[in-house]
Amino acid sequence: MTYILAGSGALFVTGALLFLLGTFRLPAACRPYGYAATVACGGMGVAYLIMVPVELAGMETDFTRFAGYSVVWIAICFVVGAVANAGRRLTLALLGVVLARLWITYASWSVDGAVGLFLTLSTFAALFVGVYLLFGPFMRAIETISGERALLYSKLRNLVVLAWVGLVVAGLLNGVGITDDFVGLFLGIYVEAILLLGFGGILIRSVDALEDTAETDPLLPFDIGPLESDSDPDADISAAD
Repeated sequence: MTYILAGSGALFVTGALLFLLGTFRLPAACRPYGYAATVACGGMGVAYLIMVPVELAGMETDFTRFAGYSVVWIAICFVVGAVANAGRRLTLALLGVVLARLWITYASWSVDGAVGLFLTLSTFAALFVGVYLLFGPFMRAIETISGERALLYSKLRNLVVLAWVGLVVAGLLNGVGITDDFVGLFLGIYVEAILLLGFGGILIRSVDALEDTAETDPLLPFDIGPLESDSDPDADISAAD
């Protein structure tokens, strides 16, 4: 188990370094999106490396893994929201659903009975809400953007949904006893590798779409104005006058 954790950490950290090198070759306006891919991959890599001594000490590693997942999904949701021209409210709604599902899953592992069942069902409800957002409101948002950005969004959306489904299947197989902890961990890491390496690789190769995105939709951490700026721009101009 510790060898898999260490190897996974090394894989993701190496991927993050490669994404960082690729980011330096991007136009300056596109680099925040490359940095997001670097942070996502590197954050998961660091989480796995931290899990190695935790595992050797005989302690629980789930909290560290889910903390790494949080870093991953924050970065991914910010990028997906920017590419789709979704606006801050819709992007934060997606992020809230994803993080809620993540930590409800973690909480459901420590309780049994009716409460545990309720939490488990809540994770599936959150999954459906996340899929609805990506195929509903986000799809309406991309109607106003260029074809390159729309194509990039479609690739990222499909990758995200594939990862969600893959992680759910891996968890179910382990939960019903079809796979043991070792195989379950391996399957989870395999899905994570597809998500993280695919996410960074798609972004680094999508220069035209990222340039278009950077002109109108900076990443949320770099766009810290009030939420009211998502409202009617004409109203903002009138207020300024």
